[in-house]
Amino acid sequence: MQYWYKIHRWISLLCVVFFLLLCITGLPLLFKMEIHDYNMVQENMQHASLNYSSVWQHVEDGENTILTNYPNKVVKAISVQPDDGRILYRIQDKDSKKIVDARLSMGGEQVAYYPDDNTLQNWHREVVKSPFVAKFMHIMHLLHMYMGLGKGGMVFLGFMCLLSFVSVVSGIFIYGPFMKKTRFAEISHTSSAAGWFGWHKFLGIATAAWAALLCFSGVMIVVFSLGYGSYISNVKAAASQNMSPQINAEHVSLPEAISFINQQFNKKYILSIDMPDKRLNRSRYVFYLTPAQDRPTEFMGQLVFVGADGQGSMQYYTEPLPAYLSFAAASLDLHIHNHDTITLKIIWAVLDIITIVVIVTGFVGWWKRSANVKRNNSNGYFPVEALPAKSIWQIPVLVFVLSVAGMVFPLYGTNGEPVGAVMLLVAIIICLWYWYKRK
Repeated sequence: MQYWYKIHRWISLLCVVFFLLLCITGLPLLFKMEIHDYNMVQENMQHASLNYSSVWQHVEDGENTILTNYPNKVVKAISVQPDDGRILYRIQDKDSKKIVDARLSMGGEQVAYYPDDNTLQNWHREVVKSPFVAKFMHIMHLLHMYMGLGKGGMVFLGFMCLLSFVSVVSGIFIYGPFMKKTRFAEISHTSSAAGWFGWHKFLGIATAAWAALLCFSGVMIVVFSLGYGSYISNVKAAASQNMSPQINAEHVSLPEAISFINQQFNKKYILSIDMPDKRLNRSRYVFYLTPAQDRPTEFMGQLVFVGADGQGSMQYYTEPLPAYLSFAAASLDLHIHNHDTITLKIIWAVLDIITIVVIVTGFVGWWKRSANVKRNNSNGYFPVEALPAKSIWQIPVLVFVLSVAGMVFPLYGTNGEPVGAVMLLVAIIICLWYWYKRK
């Protein structure tokens, strides 16, 4: 136990600032869509939702509308957001040679096309009520994802997430020994440090499962980002080697390419398309596909290169995604796509604030504790009359199970969202009830 205690203490001190940074910046980001919609100045924000099976039927109409309104531009990449009823086109000047990539959101100017009323919206020229709010949310995103330092900052924060995960897990290991004399939710007031540590132990074990899953999924986000970039590079290189130079998109229209992909991969959805561009030595369509399901993983796409020979014979090249990327993407969903409703967001905000309190109370308790802590018995940390393990772990285990279920159920669609919200809410109520009884 002493080793686990040392691990928990020193690793927590090492990552406390960065764990606190992630919690603080993550709080406003929970409501980024609500804040964005509120801050937008636009008369009509409501558009009919579509689905992945039908949204691509409107892509040619959108392309024609954009080229009519932007005659000096070319479409370089296309992606879709069916739930919001829009198709996103990345366009740039005809003479520009900058690289544009739909999946990596790189380069160009993005324009949204709404098939329900045949309208366009320039994505990079949104009119907002408060530029300060827009800039604040952008800064929060940069700090949360990259610490404002680009890819290197993202990798560093991923490492801090790993240390934070170890800190949470080690805290679970030492919880039992430290609670042999104290019941769940009971706060000791024998000293100032004991009071701070009492809150730290109580709130820490109450949010342990939630915080651990978020820390672990934060590591997987970095693994996914780096691994997916490597996958894209490898498949592009393999496609250039394995596809004949005569196989290109010169004789293939966009609707024909989409129809061909839908026939060859009828159990997958098209996430986005990179258009052919001879100036960038890209002579084929590049499709990004994901398994067809109720809630497709929007950040992950299997690359498929499509072209035709001089006689119009269509061909494609692809490589499946590595298994570890699929696992990382599933973990990413635990971090991003399981709190879409406002109820879940509020619950997550409460858990986030509690986690901030856990971090602060742990640091203050350590700061206040004197070097010569008195021990009241010969067994070191443990009193002679210790509580049984069942009394120590019964409520925490119940809270763990409810917390994990509350994070997993929302991933199974809209039917799972209320179930997940209820389970997380019940876990919080249980903790409050026992704290009230102990008080």
